[in-house]
Amino acid sequence: MGKKKTNKIYLIICGIAFVIMLIVLFSEGIDNIINALLQLNPLFLVAAIACMVIYWFGEAIGLHLAAKSLAPETKFRTTFLVTMIGQYFNCITPFASGGQPMQVYMFMKRGMPLGSAMTALLSRFIVYQFTLTLYSIVFLVFRLSMFTDGELKPLTFLVIVGFIVNTFVIVLLFMLAFFQKATIKLAHGIVRLLGKLRIIRDVESKIEYIDKELATYYENFMFIKSQPVMILKMFLVTVVQLLVYFSITFVIYIGFGMTETDYLTIVACQAFVLMISGFVPLPGAMGAAEGSYAAFFKGIFGDYYTGVSTFIWRFLTFYLPILIGIIINLRMTRSGIDLSNAEEKLKEEQ
Repeated sequence: MGKKKTNKIYLIICGIAFVIMLIVLFSEGIDNIINALLQLNPLFLVAAIACMVIYWFGEAIGLHLAAKSLAPETKFRTTFLVTMIGQYFNCITPFASGGQPMQVYMFMKRGMPLGSAMTALLSRFIVYQFTLTLYSIVFLVFRLSMFTDGELKPLTFLVIVGFIVNTFVIVLLFMLAFFQKATIKLAHGIVRLLGKLRIIRDVESKIEYIDKELATYYENFMFIKSQPVMILKMFLVTVVQLLVYFSITFVIYIGFGMTETDYLTIVACQAFVLMISGFVPLPGAMGAAEGSYAAFFKGIFGDYYTGVSTFIWRFLTFYLPILIGIIINLRMTRSGIDLSNAEEKLKEEQ
């Protein structure tokens, strides 16, 4: 199945998920939904949208710091366009795996060398993942104990699993960088074992491919190590970016005129939802994101506002980037840039 057709299927799945969310929302009664929405201060809805825009700009600024150091002629508008393309394809693909190839391709179409584009995106990914892991540790230490009893106890296990997955990713990234020989030996051993189990057929070609990828990663990480000031700036930007993202629900909460729950608890709940969603193999972690959000925030928003707040949060953080991404993708196609074939063209370049 071609990549273009696969992405269309993912978009259809996202559309079906949106319809299901609306059906669930309106099952609470149209009058109740309308009355709940009328209680929301419009200024706070605008503020919530602004938080999402700030999140996008934070992502673009973080990426631009790396892109600019590798290709000084790179314009911020290019990086912002690349960022929004990444947001779109991350939303519609499992494990947010579709964004990076498209971003590399777009950077190349704007004149950046392949190696520079890959290094910039890797730098951004490592810093983002590291910052997210630090936030996870803070929230687990200060707020997890509030949710270990009662109805949320099963979710606590999922939060911990999500934290372990995030931590494993960052540990693996650093292991690849600082223990290159050991990592290569381990990778070779795993491939040969899979070969003996007949899971992998052409063992030697797989080993050759892994060696090439690890060598590229190691070279990229050497660049990252040589830029401590840039990495620090990226880290500080990401700290603010993620905090603004985690604050979206708090803005919605006070927009409904509620003040009983403190800021740190709401932000922690939002982070826990992200931890759970991170290892669900569906575009945008559909179902898991909405379900865990509603579960965590039901006791905070109450039955009356939970459905509406879930819809607003999900629309801003998932469906809005998809809508913007569709518009950008259509414009790219009209200008002669076909993103559906980006991965194949990148393989040709490599």
